[in-house]
Amino acid sequence: MSNIPASNPPENSATETSTDGSGDSSAESDCRPPHAADHPTTSVTIDLVWDESVEPWKSKLGLTDDRIVDAARAAAVHLGFTCGQLGVRVTDDATIHVINREHLNHDYPTDVISFPYSDDAPHLEGELVVSIETANENALQYETETVSELLLYVIHGVLHIGGLDDQSDEQRDVMRAAERTVMGVLGLNGISSGAPQA
Repeated sequence: MSNIPASNPPENSATETSTDGSGDSSAESDCRPPHAADHPTTSVTIDLVWDESVEPWKSKLGLTDDRIVDAARAAAVHLGFTCGQLGVRVTDDATIHVINREHLNHDYPTDVISFPYSDDAPHLEGELVVSIETANENALQYETETVSELLLYVIHGVLHIGGLDDQSDEQRDVMRAAERTVMGVLGLNGISSGAPQA
């Protein structure tokens, strides 16, 4: 996983879905701090984009946009963010390879790349790009499900946007614990042995 600031997010040709917590894509964000006594509400808007090259994966996996939106939102709420905007782009290995090379000077495909813009609680903004092909490859390698692997990448990316890192052993432990908690909230069991790439 790569966590980088970016002034020019990657361009795409894709299908886009935008939703805030109310289901109304045009609603203004209501930025309330979370309440410890009850489950925090969220008005984090998620702009979800599927590149045309990976659209067939949706039906192949039975994966709905709502599952990706729920994963992104659950990760944001876990960190205490209740408003803002996140962009999630689902793409292929060739495209994420180009993004990785252009923004990080890493000449290889990866699982997820984050572009954090603001993590001034309770407001969160950023974008992330995930590779469904890498998710499928890692799911086969670690004997898990492609959908769970992809949702893990979304969660991991949002946690990075929200300020978590995984460079040191201690940071990795905190990141893995947060991933497990959010996966549990979503009813997903376990995390593959291969954590998202650093």
